[in-house]
Amino acid sequence: MRCLTLAGELAGRGWSCRLACAAGTRAAARALENWPGEVIELPPGRETDPAALLEMPAPHWLVVDHYGLDAAYERALAAWAGRILVIDDLADRPHECDLLLDQTVGRQASDYDGRVGSATLALAGPRFALLRPGFTGADPGRELGRILVSLGGTDPADATGLALDALAKAGLGLPVDVVLGGAAPHLDSVKDRAARLVPPARVLTDVADMAGVMAACGLAVGAAGTSALERARMALPTVTVVIADNQRQVAAGLERAGAARLVALDADAIAEALADLARDDEARRRMARKACALCDGNGAARLADLMAVELRPATLADGEDLLAWRNDPLTRENSLETGQVARDGHFAWLAGVLADPQRLILVGERGEGKVGMVRFDTMGEREWRVSISVAPEARGRGLGRVLLAFAVGRIERLRGPGAMVAEIRESNAASQSIFTACGFRQSDAADGVLYFRRPPP
Repeated sequence: MRCLTLAGELAGRGWSCRLACAAGTRAAARALENWPGEVIELPPGRETDPAALLEMPAPHWLVVDHYGLDAAYERALAAWAGRILVIDDLADRPHECDLLLDQTVGRQASDYDGRVGSATLALAGPRFALLRPGFTGADPGRELGRILVSLGGTDPADATGLALDALAKAGLGLPVDVVLGGAAPHLDSVKDRAARLVPPARVLTDVADMAGVMAACGLAVGAAGTSALERARMALPTVTVVIADNQRQVAAGLERAGAARLVALDADAIAEALADLARDDEARRRMARKACALCDGNGAARLADLMAVELRPATLADGEDLLAWRNDPLTRENSLETGQVARDGHFAWLAGVLADPQRLILVGERGEGKVGMVRFDTMGEREWRVSISVAPEARGRGLGRVLLAFAVGRIERLRGPGAMVAEIRESNAASQSIFTACGFRQSDAADGVLYFRRPPP
């Protein structure tokens, strides 16, 4: 679902998206039935073979979301793909990519230190969570009403049946909605159990409006998979269980955030937690508020914004924009030289920079607009001083980090790896955050200026 959500966001912006997946995925994943783009099922046995993709037209972006793939696979495709985005939530293997997304609650970019190169920008935590459209939030103070059971579309281990047993033990007497895929192997058994609850539970298959179902419920039993953050966004208090090893970190993060109660996959444990939350209105509402605060549902749009950034060498035609950014009041306040720059002097300086092979200015664009620039000045053999400026209208969107990360990768491809240094005012917390996210670390300080250094990769 993560890839489909991102592909849907990109397609809505005019991108052409192809989905490459294992043989048989189309039949097993009902969500693909309404996908308007191209779906390519890879030949059996070649799902993890990079050569299977090399036979296709090269993409501008390759998105890799597969627990069995790592840096070796990505490295084999680096020259073919324009850029690579990896989606992961395990932080247990190396990657070689331009962007890495891990939307796990509590995840830190530093969890990937030593697993990604210094030119990789790691986006960690639920700010970039890829939630399907429609998950726009719900009232965290709503009444208990109905109970939702949602433990995966196919649920091969029949955790749904176990949850229904727990509800029977709890004896809450509340209406229950059970959500399963139409191809779930235990669907008939689940329907039998649901019919025996008091009152009988509704079994909903292949639900199109999952957000609406969640909004109508006041308590849930759910797994810590992709839908966990959807429930969080819909302010739905949840008794969470782990039904796959890759869910453990997600479940632990949700519980630490107070957004869910984690229990063992055991009918008695689930029944006890449900009963506790059902009778404690304030505990449910507190959990709902904390869950809703984890993400705002705009993660796919934020990620698409970053993926749309392109870099090109500056020209004299960029002079007016560069001057306006340099003379912006906030830019001047954070610059080492705070005076206003005169137009004639600026254009003379720019002409000199553009003619100097030891200096490089890269301008970032997104769509038809410019969003900022990164400048490299040679200091010595394979060593550059780096500075960055984000257009005032583009601030606050995370674009500074992606500008710098893409620019660092660009100059290393052009001129080989090298050390980089940035000089940042002590008061300029935003720039410090940008450079830290891109692998720079403070090495010195003097007279209100912090010196950040990034060693050669």
